[in-house]
Amino acid sequence: MAVSGRLGFAVLTAVWIWAQTFPTPPKPPKPAPPNRVADVRQKLARAKPVDVTAERALAYSRRFLKSAEAAEQSGRTFSADRLADAADSMIHVAEHQEHLRTGGGPKGPPPAESISDHLQQVYFRVEQAEYFLKQSGDSRAAAFPKWARDFYQLAMRGYERKDWVAADENAKCAEEVVKCLEDLAEAATMTGPPPPPPPPRPRGPGH
Repeated sequence: MAVSGRLGFAVLTAVWIWAQTFPTPPKPPKPAPPNRVADVRQKLARAKPVDVTAERALAYSRRFLKSAEAAEQSGRTFSADRLADAADSMIHVAEHQEHLRTGGGPKGPPPAESISDHLQQVYFRVEQAEYFLKQSGDSRAAAFPKWARDFYQLAMRGYERKDWVAADENAKCAEEVVKCLEDLAEAATMTGPPPPPPPPRPRGPGH
């Protein structure tokens, strides 16, 4: 056997022995998928109400989370996720109440032009609140359409007096209330036929 051939054979033998001695480590297991219900439960446990409105929002959050836990235990995963999202929206309302006291969120309020555009979007969302309530069939949220309208009116007043924090945070509260209703409606679709599409967007103020 030529020298080069013997050398190649020796290298292959050494690699084989090394592979047997130091096998390739197994791949780490894939992380478990996030548990939305557990995430919201932890978030709710950390939430601190800063006023009566925040306490009201967190009280709703606890109710919806309890329903999410029941849905999860009965194997209704989709409904559990949507109900957990509804609970999370109420936590966001409480957070925005805190931002009202501290001068806005971490980034502060956006420019006035952005707030104006956002208010138009929120107006359309608030107009759909009654529809989502009807589709949800959830009597616990009966007051939500008015609650969303009240937040929207507070946002408009803040905008008119150039209080950008009040305009921004109250608009976000209105949006979260409607999102909560939408989540409740989606959770309810798993127990019956799919609902019809939402009504078309109405014309905005002044149009």
